[in-house]
Amino acid sequence: MSDNAQGIVITFVNFKIITAIAAFGFLLPTVILGQPMLAQGAADNVTYISGGIGEEAGDMRNIAKDYPIEIVFVQKLGLHEEFLANVKVKIQDMQTHTMLDMTTDGPVLVVNLPAGKYQIIADYNNDVKQQKVVVNTKKNQKVVFWWPIVDKSHVEESSE
Repeated sequence: MSDNAQGIVITFVNFKIITAIAAFGFLLPTVILGQPMLAQGAADNVTYISGGIGEEAGDMRNIAKDYPIEIVFVQKLGLHEEFLANVKVKIQDMQTHTMLDMTTDGPVLVVNLPAGKYQIIADYNNDVKQQKVVVNTKKNQKVVFWWPIVDKSHVEESSE
């Protein structure tokens, strides 16, 4: 590819990034204010951010209020809870059109979906859970997926 052609591709990519930031202004603070880089993406006009481990937890709480859906992934045994990452998530509209299909980078996933009804399918270690949600773009909704802790020895060691 010639240098000139590469310049066109780079300019086009930069244009798409600038367009995405302009269209979705809520992404701008995460870039400009120097917050830790959370996993961001866009698919089929759906934007999302995944993260929330360590120092990112506070950033995700602040960002979540700008998204209509906040999804949290937790493992639980009694009063002991552990946040989960690497959860496979698929969000489908009521016509089973896949709006988002990804694997989380942390225990929190915020998603900007158009208003409507959706089914969220979450798969952690081949244990699949589903929840239906109605998205209202004017307010934030929190959805929590729970899985039982199966390795009880880990819980006993951590509580000593």
